[in-house]
Amino acid sequence: MTTNNIEDKSRRAVIKAVGAGMLLTGMSVHAKAKGPVVETQYGKLEGFTRGNVNCFYGIRYGQPIAGKNRFKPPQPVKAWSGVKKADTFANSSPQQPSSGGGRTPVGVAFADDPSVSRGDDCLALNVWAPANVKGKLSVMVWFHGGGFSGGSGSSPLTNGTNLAGRGDVIVVTVNHRLAASGYVDFSRVLGGDFADSDNLGTKDMVAALKWVNTNIEAFGGDTDRVMIFGESGGGWKVSTLMGVPSAKGLFQRAAIQSGPLLSFMSQEEADKVANIMLEELGVTKETAHKIHDMSFEDIVAAEKRASARFSRAAPGFPAGFWPVVDGEFIVDHVFDPVANASAKGVSLLIGQTGTEMSLFMIPDKAAYNLTDEQLDARVTAKFGEQYAPTVLSSYRQAFAGKTPSFLWFRMISDAVMGTLLVAIADAKMVPGGAPVYTYRFEMESPIMEGKLYSPHTLEIPFVFDTANEEGKVITGGGEEVKKLASDISSAWVQFAKTGNPSVAALPAWPEYSTANRATMHLDVQSKAGTYMPVDVIPIMHELVFNQRVNFFG
Repeated sequence: MTTNNIEDKSRRAVIKAVGAGMLLTGMSVHAKAKGPVVETQYGKLEGFTRGNVNCFYGIRYGQPIAGKNRFKPPQPVKAWSGVKKADTFANSSPQQPSSGGGRTPVGVAFADDPSVSRGDDCLALNVWAPANVKGKLSVMVWFHGGGFSGGSGSSPLTNGTNLAGRGDVIVVTVNHRLAASGYVDFSRVLGGDFADSDNLGTKDMVAALKWVNTNIEAFGGDTDRVMIFGESGGGWKVSTLMGVPSAKGLFQRAAIQSGPLLSFMSQEEADKVANIMLEELGVTKETAHKIHDMSFEDIVAAEKRASARFSRAAPGFPAGFWPVVDGEFIVDHVFDPVANASAKGVSLLIGQTGTEMSLFMIPDKAAYNLTDEQLDARVTAKFGEQYAPTVLSSYRQAFAGKTPSFLWFRMISDAVMGTLLVAIADAKMVPGGAPVYTYRFEMESPIMEGKLYSPHTLEIPFVFDTANEEGKVITGGGEEVKKLASDISSAWVQFAKTGNPSVAALPAWPEYSTANRATMHLDVQSKAGTYMPVDVIPIMHELVFNQRVNFFG
């Protein structure tokens, strides 16, 4: 039992005895309750049942962030008497209207639940638990994508019903503060009431994980088998949490999906962001108290104006609304240059899709119909004359028969995303550290006449086993899709259970090392191989980390 577990042990014992017993035996703790009821540390909750899954939506782990709570760490929920309904999603965090990714070809799949609005009452989570739990189940806690600026834990695509419906796992999705509401650090610029305003979005995540640690046993969960996972910005959040000392012991496994983050902002950079926000809010240090009277719409409007003033960085590198090394909550970078001590004992599953960047290069229409000659010219221009021949030869050999456009997207995806992910995997290779497993999701999407190949986000509906339902709009659906979704979701659940994603439906999944670069290529016919052509890894590292070539630009 970890230190975090010990301090809540007695409280959880009471919650488990009263709440879990009632929930798991089908008994109600309230005569008028019609749905499943569980008792948390703050009071009783009544959810609803969908098939063989008990669902609890909009469970608050923190107070609304309005008024005096704006730019303060998450404040504890006040206890209640009686039974509170938990059948409606809470607010999504305040954010700009375009923050959810709807502008991309896959954006339609990530639309929020139509009942959800954005607002201050956003510190909430959702739980899906099998209706008839036997023993303690592993727990999968999802942190949504959208960078640090957008998104929600209530998207139908990441609904936990299908995963929990397997009967062997509990699923949790989390909402937390975003962008200006969650990642403006006024602590040094303003101080006073704003002295603890650093890293609020991540502090929310830790508060949510502490809620899980204290309460999930009441739902049938095992606090010693908690996995955090997330894609894109969600991967950034998982990376971040692996470097937060106060999160240590709250999870034992982590999956970083297409979201590598190695380092955080410096205090100097964060202060520049804070001063820009103050200018856009129209307040000074002397009038900062006015912030408490502002609405979330005021904050988002100022955030939009401030964002236009930030310089754009390559994905995965600090810029704008971003976690900061504050010296207390976050004391050091997480994987730069070595793995933070907090991450050492956490088993890691890390990877990406085959052609991540095909989703982000839509304005470059020529990239989707390249000739061999055009590919040669692009690679020479981007990788330089010194490295271009090796890069071209390696990818043409590794992906014989693939189109020049596929090769271009693969190269850029490996440079932008793969190089950082490999750096994280390598950094985790420390004596006595927990194992690392890697993957590449290779199945291709039919959208845009197949010209996106396997773009960013495509693996999400396969992980949640919604690929033949809500995800059908980007996967195309069908029996092969259904089978692969079953296999991949099984692997993720197995990893949550054991720290090893190997399942009978897939080939043997090798453990990663700097010597073998072993990975699982997930497709209709999955196979083990190397993460990327091994002879280009040092080239990519040199260009990305030393020469700081912005392949995304």
